[in-house]
Amino acid sequence: MAKAGLDVGELLLKLMTHETGEISKVDYVPQKPEFRHERVIGETTLERRTPESQGVSSAFFVDLIRALSKDRECNMHRLMFLRHGYVVAECAFEPYDMDMWHVSYSMCKSIVGMAIGILVHEGKLSIDDKLSDIFSARFSPFGFLRKTVTVKQLLTMSSGVDFNEAGAISGNDWRKNYLDSSFKTEPGKEFEYNSMNTYMLSAIVTELTGKSLFEFVKERIFEPMGIWRCYWECCPQSITKGGWGLFMRIEDMAKLGQLYLQKGEWDGKQIVPEEWVIESTSWQIETGKEDNSHYGYQLWINDDRPGSFAYNGMMGQNVFIYPDIDMVVVTNAGNNDIFQTSKMAVMIREAMKSKIDVHDEPLPEDFNALCELKALCKSVSGRISVFPTIAGGGWKTRTVRMTNGRTRSKEVSFHNKRASFDYSVNSFNVRNENQLIHSWEKKLDGKTYDISDHGVGIFPIMMQIVHNNFTDGMHKIGFRLCENDGFFIDIYEGIEVYSLRCGFGGKRFVSRINMHGEVYEVSLVSQFKTDEYNRLILKNDIYFLEEACLRKLDICFEDDAADRSDRKGTFIYPSVPAEIEVRLHEIPGTSLLMDTINNMAPEGIGGIPGMLAGRFMKGGMKEVFENAVKNVIQPVLTGKLSVPEMLEIPEGEAADIAIDEALDVDDTPPEDEGDILL
Repeated sequence: MAKAGLDVGELLLKLMTHETGEISKVDYVPQKPEFRHERVIGETTLERRTPESQGVSSAFFVDLIRALSKDRECNMHRLMFLRHGYVVAECAFEPYDMDMWHVSYSMCKSIVGMAIGILVHEGKLSIDDKLSDIFSARFSPFGFLRKTVTVKQLLTMSSGVDFNEAGAISGNDWRKNYLDSSFKTEPGKEFEYNSMNTYMLSAIVTELTGKSLFEFVKERIFEPMGIWRCYWECCPQSITKGGWGLFMRIEDMAKLGQLYLQKGEWDGKQIVPEEWVIESTSWQIETGKEDNSHYGYQLWINDDRPGSFAYNGMMGQNVFIYPDIDMVVVTNAGNNDIFQTSKMAVMIREAMKSKIDVHDEPLPEDFNALCELKALCKSVSGRISVFPTIAGGGWKTRTVRMTNGRTRSKEVSFHNKRASFDYSVNSFNVRNENQLIHSWEKKLDGKTYDISDHGVGIFPIMMQIVHNNFTDGMHKIGFRLCENDGFFIDIYEGIEVYSLRCGFGGKRFVSRINMHGEVYEVSLVSQFKTDEYNRLILKNDIYFLEEACLRKLDICFEDDAADRSDRKGTFIYPSVPAEIEVRLHEIPGTSLLMDTINNMAPEGIGGIPGMLAGRFMKGGMKEVFENAVKNVIQPVLTGKLSVPEMLEIPEGEAADIAIDEALDVDDTPPEDEGDILL
């Protein structure tokens, strides 16, 4: 594991120095296909029923969804509730929608456990089988050291093997490296969460069946349940990753929760053996964690309610199962948590533990509460505007004098109604600003800016590491104004140009990024702002709709106007900026990466490298190291206008004429500063 630790350090250093391209020791091959939005033959859907018909009040879901949507710490993507196998409440949070797959992270570990249960039931495997027996032909001369590791110890995360998640970026042969790795603790004695244990379970399925785990579960679990639109990544040796890498729709996640709620039976067919479901959802090992003190077979035993358990993936990919009330709760999110520790998970688990009131018999239909629930779900999804603000009151006649940066001011008179006055002033302000912004867009149309640092990409660092798909670095940013006032940001990265359409005023557009052969769908939430210096800033939240990550891209247009003789470029002076400043940030990411660095154990790295790492991490350089990592997650870049001849033109009137002709602009200055007089 010492080598893997050094490989992680080497990768971090490459990221900090903004190296790009194939910087990992793992060979990259494009895998993830583009998501199919059309339903396929054989795909099934769960039935929808009202909450009251299944013995739950709609008001409960209204309160919980409203609380989750209002809390800034809860980065919700999707939410679904099942009772008696029916969907009783569901919603997607803007800009996500329900019918789209989502990265699952460790949630898919529980599916690996299902596959192992099927093989055990069929007599092809025993939980007491040892790795030395299963992979006898693949052991090195010292492989006998692994003979004590059993299938059960892999299932319960108690193998004690030192080869952990860091090994996934340290080379191509994960299976061999795991088998050749040393021990941190004696097998079976201590719980230590390790995704490579799940990877080895996946390798066992391949060793025994000749199929990848993904092929096996598609045939034995997914297709019989009507689950078709999903994808599971594999390692460089074509072994399904097992512990991560699965993309799945939230409704299909809910089906898998309902499957275990029904003791492994689906549509009259026993998919997973009932005895395996009972055994895997029973206490198998103590975890030592306060929030989840027990673990079963590749799933967590919760104490929310009697018999409750969960399939859990980091950043908020959860399937909570509550057998005592026959309910399943499923979440997709983008939170800064590895286990079930986020504000979102705590709120949901507490509500299911102490706030929900369920009944065996149907409740009287509550039309008002149900309408409020439907309206709220549409509201948080951004599909419709609800709960409008109602103005009122009365006031004396007022006259408003306003300017919009042009040579002629405007006057508007109002009657003695305060509501009419306030509304009209606000509307006039909005129209005035929109005109200025559109002028800015026309100025920026067709302009490109050369980026000084070519080592930063639009792909979040977290996604680059997880998918082993590293950026080529963006070297230019451009802007385009198209028909229907569509405004695009063009990111020039490597040989690709990513055209991202900005979404202003609640409008949402889906753009596609082809990252080295893998297509990802993104949606921008955009707005123009001004800073304290009256400079224009284009703020963008770039949502990767299949992922848990959000990339913030803020572009500040400097006030040095390249197309004006006075060089003014404030908000009310639409111009062509000579320079831009680009600020990037990703959520989640910073906290998770910093936690990883803070938890690094230099003593686990032997010899001189370990000694140096210890001195480095424990000494004063650790803060410098942390700041460098933050700069990787939150870089600030500069860009210069890609018109070199503009920097060489002579000063004076001739220069102004040359610029106007080159850029086809109107340099007529406004008469005033755009004051608002009431």
